[in-house]
Amino acid sequence: MFKKTLVAAAALATFSAGAMAANVEIYGVLDIGFTYTHTSHQEKGDKFEMSNNLYAGSRFGFRGTEKISDDLTVGFILENGFIPDTGAMAVNGDIFNRESQLYLKGNWGQLGFGRVGAFSSGSSSLSWYWDLEPFETGYNDAGIQASQVNVWRLNSNTVYYISPVFAGFKFGAQYSFTGDADPTRQEDPNWSDNNNFANVALRWDGANARGILGVEWDKYGDPESKLDGSGVARDDAWSVKLVGAWVPNGGPVTLYAGASWYKNQTRFSDSAWTGTDEVKYDDSGKSLDGYSFFVGGKYTVGAADWLAMFQYLDGENKGAEAGAPEQDYKRYIASVGMHYHLSKRTMLYTIASFADGDGLFDEIKDDAGNGNTYDRFLAHVGITHFF
Repeated sequence: MFKKTLVAAAALATFSAGAMAANVEIYGVLDIGFTYTHTSHQEKGDKFEMSNNLYAGSRFGFRGTEKISDDLTVGFILENGFIPDTGAMAVNGDIFNRESQLYLKGNWGQLGFGRVGAFSSGSSSLSWYWDLEPFETGYNDAGIQASQVNVWRLNSNTVYYISPVFAGFKFGAQYSFTGDADPTRQEDPNWSDNNNFANVALRWDGANARGILGVEWDKYGDPESKLDGSGVARDDAWSVKLVGAWVPNGGPVTLYAGASWYKNQTRFSDSAWTGTDEVKYDDSGKSLDGYSFFVGGKYTVGAADWLAMFQYLDGENKGAEAGAPEQDYKRYIASVGMHYHLSKRTMLYTIASFADGDGLFDEIKDDAGNGNTYDRFLAHVGITHFF
């Protein structure tokens, strides 16, 4: 069987012989299945469709390392997302949209540069977050992205540092000069006025428990800071996340719990909801403040992982226009499911979730003018294969 280094070398003819010796490999994920959706606000609110990227975003990538000395390794990751049922790029005109970084690593830690996700997110190789809830930040409404922000976010022009591990603890810090905006698509990037994003996180891994505390900060610059075209700059946005997992006595049960708080965000969560752009703001520069918590569990029997979680989100539009309707909002999400592992690389899944939104959610309309677009039931079945 050929080694991955040889396969990668054959596929990448532009790589030199030195690159082949540097341990380059091709990797990826394919995720495809079916989804049934029922929404309570439409007369014909039932839909069955082929779906994709529910558990893990389909992708292909290249990664490699070169050992420079006993205490210095250079590495890179280039990763691109795609739509498996059509073969289309996940982002039109972009390549390596999921991750693009170069890093240095040694006994002193790791220093990297490029397009990556936050430590307290479920995106990119830097994610310290995905294994701290039973649905591993997947399945639209089932994972914690249904009640938390910045779970699926990626940031360009980022520099980051990861410390060595001490007594199970590691620390990470990163700063993006543009946040999730793309200054290359502006005629005048105005670097000193761009949005900026920062993230610091502390993760601990013990014998039967693990956890993370993360803080995220957005500073909004001139080009991308306006609310509804009003010419009013947004106040800085914050997010704080505390999440943990516990395996009692190292047995088949894993228990999860966590909480988050955010301030001056312009979306309720990272789940695939509609209508956020309908929320209106005044000239105060403020936007959405909220908090959430979740509890969940996983029970492993043979090749099957049985999953369950409950989430609650509560918030308010602090920048509401005078005389606007109800500005408080609440969301409840209950999810159950199963992962069945055919092998270490191939997994079947079946997932069901129900989400109910109240308050401000009832004021947001769909395209037909119906309200309460935030109540829905989803059921997914599918297969994920890693290569």
